[in-house]
Amino acid sequence: MADEENAETGNYQQLISVSPAPINLFDASGEIIWGNDAVLDLLGLDSRDQLIGRSIFEFIVSDDRYTAERELVDVVETKTATGPTQMQLRRADGDTRSIQVSTAPGRYQGRDIGQAVVIDVTELERTREELETERQFITDALDALPDVFYVITPGGELDRWNDSLLEVSGYDAAEVRAMDIEDFFAEAHTDRISESIATAFAEGTDTVEATVVTKRGEEIPFEFRKRRLVDGGDVIGLAGIGRDISERKARERHLRAVDYLLQHNLRNQLNIIQGSVESVSDDGTEGGRSAADRIDAAADRLLSIFDNHHLIVDQLTTPQSAEPIDVVAVVEALAEEYGEAYPAATIATDLPERAVVSAMPTLRLALRELLENAIEHNDRREPRVDVAVENTGSKVDIRVSDDAPPIPEMEYRSLADDSLLHSTYHSTGFGLWFVHLVVRQSGGSLHFDRGETRGNVVTIELP
Repeated sequence: MADEENAETGNYQQLISVSPAPINLFDASGEIIWGNDAVLDLLGLDSRDQLIGRSIFEFIVSDDRYTAERELVDVVETKTATGPTQMQLRRADGDTRSIQVSTAPGRYQGRDIGQAVVIDVTELERTREELETERQFITDALDALPDVFYVITPGGELDRWNDSLLEVSGYDAAEVRAMDIEDFFAEAHTDRISESIATAFAEGTDTVEATVVTKRGEEIPFEFRKRRLVDGGDVIGLAGIGRDISERKARERHLRAVDYLLQHNLRNQLNIIQGSVESVSDDGTEGGRSAADRIDAAADRLLSIFDNHHLIVDQLTTPQSAEPIDVVAVVEALAEEYGEAYPAATIATDLPERAVVSAMPTLRLALRELLENAIEHNDRREPRVDVAVENTGSKVDIRVSDDAPPIPEMEYRSLADDSLLHSTYHSTGFGLWFVHLVVRQSGGSLHFDRGETRGNVVTIELP
């Protein structure tokens, strides 16, 4: 019988010795009877002699010893398996490890024992803590945003949001969780919100303006941008930002009001002035004709300023997006048009076959403004304008060179630095302001240089 038990013990030891998981055997007092090599590695022991005969509680940190003692009673005395239970143990070198312990009753060398299978989860816990720290950092960062952040599920439900949504809407988290997305908006705008969500899921991105109605009934204009979230090829939702555009809308209304006021008053009064020029010039005197010419030129100038102001207002207030534009085709068409309109001028071009940029549709008007300025502000009888387009692969340069008098610095320095503007230092018109605005909104830059011998070189760089 003893031989059978010894053989069984040997087979059992051989079985657990090859296990990669630490397995420890202990008696009713917690004294270690035997452990495999994985236990020695876990505890930082050099040999089994350093393990057998010691109490398992020596290796359990004080905060977890009560839990370990309770489980010992369950396993050895009541024959009840326990775990997996999270604990902390301290190795021989003082290092603390996080473990999960599953224990079960058993028999070893004729006596009741407990057998524990241990999993070292230290690295897993560290990774979990790092992920939790990172998650908290992201949450704190999103909550710090003044804009509303949100995530929408593929089913069209609001899944996640930052504190700004609660602050703006006036609803608490429980109320938001129970609401449909459309509930946050004016009834007239719910359809456009639904359509925008569908478009973003289908096309990857979308932007929409809509009026948010708060819990207090306040209406706030917002712009919502959203982008599709993909994980391994599967669409898992939409992430987006909502921005209060109240101030922007107020500026747009002001610009429109000024534009309409100028259109109604300035244009009408200038038309009256131009209509009266003829009667002034009919007095037959040289002075009368000269005065009439000056009046007519001033009226034309003011009308031109108004027209450019109107272009800027449209550029700032009309929603538009960049589109592919072949600047070569645009320059060729403008060179032909102005060649016919100004037969005394020479308009030369140096163009590649094609140069496509992503720019605002009004880039055509901006190039027209530069070409027209180069001709009309030239004091030569036969002005010359050279337009060159260079496609470097990463960007496209458009250079308009002329042989006109130098452009005054105040006409362009204030474009990039509005702190220079004051009552005696400002541009005399809005043409270059319009060009600068279009180029900037197209993601490009505008540069002004002197010609090598005379004239100006205006360069537009577009990505």
